[in-house]
Amino acid sequence: MKTTFHYDHYYDYEEMTNCLHTLQQIHPDLMQMESICVSEEGKQVWAVTLTDRSTGSAMEKPAYYMDGNHHAGEVTGSMACMHFIDVILSNHDTKEMTKLLAETAIYVIPKISPDGSDEYLHTANKLRSVNRPYPNAQLDDGLHAEDINGDGIIAMMRVKTPYGAWKKQNGDAFIMTKRLPDDQDGEFYNIYTEGTIVNYDGVHIKVGTEKWGLDFNRNYPFGWFIESRQPGAGKYPLSNPENRAVADFVIAHKNIGSVLTMHTTGGVLVYPPGTMPSKEASQEDMRMYKEIGEMATQEMGYPVVNIFDNFLQDTVNYSSGAFDDWCYHTQGIPAYTVELWNVKERAGCKQQWPVKRDKSDAEKEEEFLKVSTWVKEHCPEAILPWTHCTHPQLGDVEIGGIDFKFTCQNCPPAYLLQEMEKTTAFALRHAKVLPKLVISDLQVSQLSEQIFKIDAVIANKGYLPTYICEEAKNAKGNQPLEIHLENVEILTQTVMAEELSGFFNICTEYGYDGIETNNYAPIAKKITWMVKGEKGQKAVLIAQGEKAGKAQAEMILE
Repeated sequence: MKTTFHYDHYYDYEEMTNCLHTLQQIHPDLMQMESICVSEEGKQVWAVTLTDRSTGSAMEKPAYYMDGNHHAGEVTGSMACMHFIDVILSNHDTKEMTKLLAETAIYVIPKISPDGSDEYLHTANKLRSVNRPYPNAQLDDGLHAEDINGDGIIAMMRVKTPYGAWKKQNGDAFIMTKRLPDDQDGEFYNIYTEGTIVNYDGVHIKVGTEKWGLDFNRNYPFGWFIESRQPGAGKYPLSNPENRAVADFVIAHKNIGSVLTMHTTGGVLVYPPGTMPSKEASQEDMRMYKEIGEMATQEMGYPVVNIFDNFLQDTVNYSSGAFDDWCYHTQGIPAYTVELWNVKERAGCKQQWPVKRDKSDAEKEEEFLKVSTWVKEHCPEAILPWTHCTHPQLGDVEIGGIDFKFTCQNCPPAYLLQEMEKTTAFALRHAKVLPKLVISDLQVSQLSEQIFKIDAVIANKGYLPTYICEEAKNAKGNQPLEIHLENVEILTQTVMAEELSGFFNICTEYGYDGIETNNYAPIAKKITWMVKGEKGQKAVLIAQGEKAGKAQAEMILE
């Protein structure tokens, strides 16, 4: 794919901002930037709008939305957003992109957490969403992650102890295996994250609470729970300014009809509901998620599964308050969460999805061995041999393992372009599923000196219906179509169409006698007006839907 920039490394906030400004300067008629929030460190949370303004404003068109970096360390997602923007603009003069920009608005928020992302990229630290202390300002008692040996990486730390639960695997000093119930003799270890201990009692190593515990993808007002039930959820729904800005943006842009939110890791697309089994949701919507998801599997090689049924490890104390559930259940917008990059799949591990909730220790060890082997072969610099180090509290320890950040959580830079291109390929197809209003079969006939009959067909050429999905009706978040005939005096008119199906709604099947099309709600509707006017007078017909765009036609009374 043709791009303006290179995708062989991860962009920090400054580089990303410079790239966005460059693209805006090159394509001022196709791209706009706005700041939806200013972070605590003074960084802008940029929102990008892509559309050809010569064919209408963004708000007059159906819209597609993408974001990245709800989770600061999942920087592959922000790069996917940048690549998507870059490919559209760098190929704007091709037939595909010209049509997309003419008919669609694209909204992208590449870095929801610029502060957290920079902390992740420029230090050894790992974090969930942002480098703000939460829930406490001070570290509690216990072990806290820290780069002890000064190599710029927070790795694993193994501590030799006769009470340890781990041992070296036979013949391999690098790989650790769990101690068996009858193991009584030999060297044993406990393994922790590299770090120091607050108020160490000299005997027991307790793991402390994460310093930066906020989780932006638990802070949305659907399925939100308090901290004791769901760590990282925040003080109250949308308590984080970044979350509030994203929610306000989505609510303000009522033309958004599909959402793709980028995360890592796992090599899978997941879809709502995430708070109940999919069998309790609209089966029409579930079919829609699966049909669109098949395109993701074709382009990305990733399976597409329901969150609650196939993704959650725990369906009792499940994680919620997520962006995708909020979009779907409260705004009526179908949303996919994309978990980019799957090192286990690259390493030849068994299919990861649907998640196996009762995986044995032996299966987990086998996966770890395969991942270690793959990393050693493809990213040898990320293998950190166990090296003795003098710990300020524990004395002699060994530090080593795998450099987690850019092998497991994010793809190695050498694989970044592969991941970006297949993600963009799906997103470009996904953006085409939106509804699209058109006016056709426009006819004018004169009945008497000043009386005319006007017939027109209002139709939806898109895959999705104008109301987007069944859950939108439950959320009451979508307005009926507006159809206006202007510049003439209307005497009578037939009943307007409040909504139109998309070709998704056509009931088809492979029957015994061949392929069949059964009854379905209208995709097109004929409307007739009786009007009063003068011969030669111009009338204007406008059809518009919040998420279906605007269609306009002019006619002369004759």
